[in-house]
Formats: sequence, structure tokens, C-alpha cells
Amino acid sequence: MTAEEHARKVGPEDGRVLVNPIGGRMVLKVPDAMTAGAYSVHDNILPPHSPGPRPHLHRDHEETFYVLAGELTVRVGDETLRAGAGTFVVIPRGVVHQPSNQTANETHVLLIFSPGGMDRFFVEAAEGHHPLQARPDDAGQQVRLRVFTERYGYEFVDFPGDG
Repeated sequence: MTAEEHARKVGPEDGRVLVNPIGGRMVLKVPDAMTAGAYSVHDNILPPHSPGPRPHLHRDHEETFYVLAGELTVRVGDETLRAGAGTFVVIPRGVVHQPSNQTANETHVLLIFSPGGMDRFFVEAAEGHHPLQARPDDAGQQVRLRVFTERYGYEFVDFPGDG
């Protein structure tokens, strides 16, 4: 078999539209099934002034942000990175981080997770309406959220000094 027999084209209107758990729009453009589990790609628009998800880490995945338009702010420990269009931000597994949009305009980013698996996280988060921005008040919802996130090696963690 040749590479051409396995090549895929993903157009601007292609992909699975998901309810973004932090607001805005998310489209699963390249599921990990398309890459033999190597990675997934998500097209994400963060609304103006979006705090993003709570601080968290990925135990099993590297996360890369590629900013297409606007400005992405990513807190990593005591450092704040501001990334404009054309910029990559690479978060190694196990590093506590919090992406956000602190501007009055939308921020458009591609999220790339390696290895694959996080595509299922976002599908399940959307279908289950799992809150990723605010800590749930309901004890039962807290347990459901913890069980859900543990399945994907996703862990909410306070930044040192914030706890």
C-alpha cells in the first residue's frame, strides 16, 4: 500500500462540531483514529474574556496550541505566556497550565494532543456536560467529574501558591 491510499483531506467545513466545555466553538478536525492513535487536532475558538478551563495537567498527553488569530494567554506555573497569531505553545505532559483569552476579541487556536485519546475526552465532556471552567458545587457532580477526568489522565491542580 502507498501513502496516498491512506492520505486524508480534511477541509474547512469538515470535522465533528462539539459543544465546547469552556464556551466558544470546538471542531474535532483529526480524530486519533485517523492517525493510528498518534495525535488528534481540534479547531477551537475561545470567546472574548474566556478564563479557559481551571488549571490542570495531562498525565498522558503533550498539548500544543497553535494560534491562528487573536492572542492566547497560557499560565504555566508562575509564568504567563502571551502568544499571538503564528505562535506555538507546547505543554509537556505533567505540567500544570491554564489557557485563556484575556482580550476583547475571539482567539482561534488549533489544539494538538499527542498521543491520541483526548478527542474522546472532548466528545465525552460535550455529551456529558462536564464543567471544566468552574468547580461544581454539587458533591455528586464533583465525583462524576473526577471519575471522568481520571479516565483520561486529566487532573485539575492548583498552581503552587494558589491553593
